[in-house]
Amino acid sequence: MNPISRMILLSLCLTSVSGMAQTPQKGKPSTQPPLTGSLQAGAGYWLGNATYSIGGSAWTPEEGSIQLPDKISELKFPLNVAYGSVGGSLIWNGNLEIFGNLMMNLTEPSSKMEDSDWGVIDDSGSLDIYSESDAELNAVTADGGLRYWLHPAPSATRATWSLGVGPSLLYQHLDWTISNVDQWYPSQPDLAHDTQSGVVATYNADIVMPYLDACVLVKFKQFSGRGEIGFGPALVRDEDDHILRQKRSTATMAGIGAKGAAELRYDLTRHLFVLGRIEMLAIQASGTSTDKGYGSELAGYYAEIDEEFSLNALTGGLTVGYAF
Repeated sequence: MNPISRMILLSLCLTSVSGMAQTPQKGKPSTQPPLTGSLQAGAGYWLGNATYSIGGSAWTPEEGSIQLPDKISELKFPLNVAYGSVGGSLIWNGNLEIFGNLMMNLTEPSSKMEDSDWGVIDDSGSLDIYSESDAELNAVTADGGLRYWLHPAPSATRATWSLGVGPSLLYQHLDWTISNVDQWYPSQPDLAHDTQSGVVATYNADIVMPYLDACVLVKFKQFSGRGEIGFGPALVRDEDDHILRQKRSTATMAGIGAKGAAELRYDLTRHLFVLGRIEMLAIQASGTSTDKGYGSELAGYYAEIDEEFSLNALTGGLTVGYAF
């Protein structure tokens, strides 16, 4: 999907919900309508990578259970892309908010995919094989939930604050296509590089993370700032298709995730606002990878091995919005 198509798709999703809640008035009659909200769209940069490694306990029909070093192979898939986002929120009676946000990458990763293998040549645990490859990425993140706001009586002469808490759900789909591999042998530097052009592998990961979100909002005149933090269990399902070797690996893993954000907003008018936002997401999960050969010398091959997955991502961007 090219950047223009992604921007069109993001624009069509402007009716989704996320954004900055307005601090309601309490303690005196309010002219604020029972339903308020906002729509917003923005862009920024998405840093980080997804990494999975295999090692530890393994099983094959021929050898049964075997114990390998904790890490015999690691693959690191880059993010490092520009993104576009849309979102908004709806708030009922100034207290109950439903919000959501959709984010998609607009460019391809600016760095290479990395593949490292240890202990291939001997049992010394040395890094024997290392490769770098070009990566193309299709990434989508959807994040939304409910939030209930608690707040003291507002004041026109000082900053006011509000506390929002509630359940949220994050879904992320990451899909890489890997091509043009350059492989060499760090433990045997005299060996020449091996190269392979064209598509050599694909990797995708689907992440679901229900979490409890807590948010503090501070407002002073036209300025407002917020901090958010969330924790929850994470479910990850991934698939790695080594096209050259004709071997496919799949795993379903469970773990934990943490999410944090900081945001600064300025109200240009009663309705228009701009905001800057940075957000962090970290996920760790583990499970068992199932390897199946589907052609060539690996036809009929089957194995199971422990897998560890991690995602570390940081986004930062600017947004323009309309409050109603």
